[in-house]
Amino acid sequence: MNFVVTDFFAHVVSWVERENRRFIGILQGLSEQEWRAPTFCPNWCVADVVAHMTLGARFYAHVIPAGAAGRLEMPFGAGDLESFWAYRKEVGDELVALSADERINAFAEAVWRLQEVFEGVHPDALDKHAWHWLAPCPIRTFPGQRLYELLLHDWDIRNQPDSALHSSSLSIAVDCLPERFPIFFGARGDREFSGAICFETKEPERKWTLIIQEGHSEIVYADHGDCDARVVSDGSDLVLLTTGRASLEDKERAGRLRIEGDRTQAALVLDVLSRPF
Repeated sequence: MNFVVTDFFAHVVSWVERENRRFIGILQGLSEQEWRAPTFCPNWCVADVVAHMTLGARFYAHVIPAGAAGRLEMPFGAGDLESFWAYRKEVGDELVALSADERINAFAEAVWRLQEVFEGVHPDALDKHAWHWLAPCPIRTFPGQRLYELLLHDWDIRNQPDSALHSSSLSIAVDCLPERFPIFFGARGDREFSGAICFETKEPERKWTLIIQEGHSEIVYADHGDCDARVVSDGSDLVLLTTGRASLEDKERAGRLRIEGDRTQAALVLDVLSRPF
């Protein structure tokens, strides 16, 4: 295993720990009225979002050790997607019905258990795959996904759609996008599509190219001279857009995102990347 990849995994895991503590602090300050407040997630109050996050942590804590052992295994004893989602709905409702202290305790127990799992991953297991309902994903990508969930669900709870992501870990989240994009496009993109889309962010300053050839996609960390299009935005806007929390047209209209070159090609790729995970 490349030591750079190993070091980056550990770096992301350390930021997940920080975000866990920050998020728990947010929850501890909520009144019962605030627990019931609507969020950016349609038909979900804050308690629903936290229940979802609690189950997500339990989900990852199961599939990662299974994947490390060579098993693509669904969590919760589920044998198919129907039973997986049914379990999440049933237990999610139970978590929502708890008292505030009980909800926080359940969340904390789940996230710290997952943190132990992350910290226990052996470097040789980072490229092994663990089960996810979208597609099997390399174990190395799960901490980044969890970091997104902590940042984004904080944003969901604040329910201020015009606001930016507020966290010192934003730069790390942007650094995780290049691993996320090929998985997304590989699972949901047009198998006949070919093209190269360059991404450039400000705050933080990052640059990479997503190269797609008939269903296969990869990231190049360089300014690719033959890009079909270039997407330029702030890091917060790109994360929000590519997690289904923003509209490409709205960001362009507000001058917060710019596409240079072939807009049709860029829009096709961004449409795939912006579907919620």
